[in-house]
Amino acid sequence: MNRPFLKNNLSQIVFVIAWIAVGAIHATTFYFMYKVPVNLALIDSVVWNALFALLSVGLWFWVRITDIETSKPFSIIINHFGAAVLSVLAVVFLHRLIIQNIWVSANDYTQIIDQLEPGRYIIGFFYYALLALVCYLIIYVKNFREKVLREAELKALVKDAELNWLKLQINPHFLFNSLNSISSLTINAPEKAHDMINRLSELLRYSLKQSPNSMVSLSDEVENCKKYLEIEQVRFGNRLQYSFSFDFDLQSYRVPSMVLQPLFENAIKHSVAQTETTSVIDAIFKQTSIGVSVSVSNTLPLTPPNTLGTGVGLENIKRRLLLMYDTPNLLRVNKTDSEFTVTIIFPF
Repeated sequence: MNRPFLKNNLSQIVFVIAWIAVGAIHATTFYFMYKVPVNLALIDSVVWNALFALLSVGLWFWVRITDIETSKPFSIIINHFGAAVLSVLAVVFLHRLIIQNIWVSANDYTQIIDQLEPGRYIIGFFYYALLALVCYLIIYVKNFREKVLREAELKALVKDAELNWLKLQINPHFLFNSLNSISSLTINAPEKAHDMINRLSELLRYSLKQSPNSMVSLSDEVENCKKYLEIEQVRFGNRLQYSFSFDFDLQSYRVPSMVLQPLFENAIKHSVAQTETTSVIDAIFKQTSIGVSVSVSNTLPLTPPNTLGTGVGLENIKRRLLLMYDTPNLLRVNKTDSEFTVTIIFPF
């Protein structure tokens, strides 16, 4: 990890301003407590705090070596105690050397230095402890941010994996139904089977282009559903009737890919395929105050089917909507004796 105090221009500015503030407090306190001239108080403050500012840059590396998370507490205490003793001795010695031999020769001031020297060791240890704590705090904040970022990336990966799993569950269901339809036509109506294969290839091409969490225009999703219904109409003929109703521009709205087709698959499976009479599928698209409402309803056969659905398709859609929009109850089901309706809300 780079030195946080000097890693960029902003850090350098904050570092300098912080030490100027500390130096101003030092000089002011020294001036009022010991009645020394302003210039001498400033010199004392500049030399003392400049030495500790340089020490803080090197202290960062020592703190990195004695990491709290990887080092034993006793080892950390011993290491920092030894480093504090050496650092404070060096700073006090250099401070006195600079003040007496280079900058200041006033005898009264020298006496003040002698008088304050024991206290400077205490202040020096306080400086060292405070600087070490600041370094550890910076490390903690950086580690915490990295942890949050890693967790967010992990959640995104898990979310993509789950969406992919849900989508893979839907596609085999569709393929199974379509291949069954083609199989039933190959002997009795080979031309229809050929036409159905062509339509199926277009449908699969659309499906393969979409990623698990991709968003597509609502108009593309509707066109894909119409192709699916055209495929099934080759098989069922006049037994399947369908309609689409909307009064707004579908192109202006984006929805999760491949989320509407399973609704029509369910309608085919539980309505058209269960009766020899005509079944009707209606898709109604409406704008609401919270988003776009899509309702797909199908008539139910008079005689209940022998097999009941597992509900996997609808549960997959519900889970995908929750993952994509982070909003519950976007899929609603309503069933009567003669009609089954599924409504999806796509929030704005």
